[in-house]
Amino acid sequence: MKKLLNPYINHARKLKIKPIIRHYDKDIQVNSWSGASYHEGYFSPTDILPPVKFNAQGVARSNFIDNSVAEVAHKVINDFGSFIRNYLGSDVRLDDIYMFWFDPEKVETWSLSNSWHDDNVGSRIKIFACFNGTGTTPTVVLPNSHNKPYTPRREEISRFSGVRNTQDVEGQIELRYKSGDLAMFDTSCLHRGLYEQPSAKRTVLVLEFINREKSNRIVGHAPCGPGMSRTGEVIFEEAGLELLKGTGMLDDDLLSAEHGNFTYSLKNLINND
Repeated sequence: MKKLLNPYINHARKLKIKPIIRHYDKDIQVNSWSGASYHEGYFSPTDILPPVKFNAQGVARSNFIDNSVAEVAHKVINDFGSFIRNYLGSDVRLDDIYMFWFDPEKVETWSLSNSWHDDNVGSRIKIFACFNGTGTTPTVVLPNSHNKPYTPRREEISRFSGVRNTQDVEGQIELRYKSGDLAMFDTSCLHRGLYEQPSAKRTVLVLEFINREKSNRIVGHAPCGPGMSRTGEVIFEEAGLELLKGTGMLDDDLLSAEHGNFTYSLKNLINND
């Protein structure tokens, strides 16, 4: 019974945060950007050690950001920070940052993200910097499909019940990740991971940018915040942290020092309050 009810409970949670998202997104001019951009050969990637373990969807994630990865993140924010602020507003922050791996040989069950969806956080910019990839496992985005004013899509009930919509849509574009490429999109636009076609390994750095107060208020009901939760953590080394602090995109209220590294977490905001 609980399994049957969970998709409806999830939908009810999204209805609860609808007015919050609408409030913080009201001034975002979604008509100023199609919601997707792609930059080939953006940077020179370095080797990244593979993860020890993948989940059943063939995915691994690490919120430990070493200094070399922080240097790439610093370049991205320096190059695109003005665009991000102009689009999302001056109260934007780097909300999450992590390394992401996909290995099709490790897949036991398909992720829900291979079905059309938006991320149910309103406008948020997600950036992928590809360290290793062949372009055969893209993210497909439908430009100009921003969910504004935000309304939870009823199709999400079906998606969380295991019914996937993987049909091609007129006007969709494929953000193909090849080594050194960068892609960005507004996660309020419809998108999906094209995992079901012949695919290849992918290693990307992911950066997510969102209004600070919006994230603080909807976390726990939507996938946002460091580590995508109230208690998730991003760990920085000192040199990398100093680089990123210089961009003005880190939220100082989320930072704490521990054992020579630095933790970026909403737990610190709660403790400081």
